[in-house]
Parts: sequence; structure tokens; C-alpha cells
Amino acid sequence: MKKKNLFWIFIPARSGSKSIKNKNIKLLNRIPLLAYSVISAKKLKIGRVVVSSDSKKYLNIAKKYGSDFLHLRPKKFSKDSSTDLDVFRGFLR
Repeated sequence: MKKKNLFWIFIPARSGSKSIKNKNIKLLNRIPLLAYSVISAKKLKIGRVVVSSDSKKYLNIAKKYGSDFLHLRPKKFSKDSSTDLDVFRGFLR
């Protein structure tokens, strides 16, 4: 018996990059970079794909490319100093 949704693949995508503005949605071959992460995660077929972002625009892109769950996170978990662990803990709360 195959178990579905055994794992959750968590993709953090912050909009506030200082080096390259909006780098997560820059196009590569007419596809946003964030979409490549979602598409790759979906191909694994091992669980749900969760995208966490501080941007509704980013979440709309993730939804378009098949993310199973969207998490709009608060700005306090979207700072330069925020770690992936901080983001994940915020998601669990």
C-alpha cells in the first residue's frame, strides 16, 4: 500500500533580496526561478509541496506551478537575519 503525503517539501522564498531584487521570480527560459523549485519538488512525488513567502505575488506563482500549500509568513520571519529554521518554526505555529 502506497502512502501519500508522507513528507512535506518546504520551500522558503523571501521577496526582500538585497543583492538581486526579486531574484526568486526572475525569469530563466521564461519561467520564474521559484517555479523550478516547485516543479522539481512535484516530480519527486513523495509528499506535499509547501511554499512559504512574505509575498502574495510569489505565492501566486507557486500556486500556478502546482504548490499544494501556500503559507504567507509575517515580515518578522522574512528578515536578512531570519534562518530557514525560524521560517519553519513560524510555519508550524
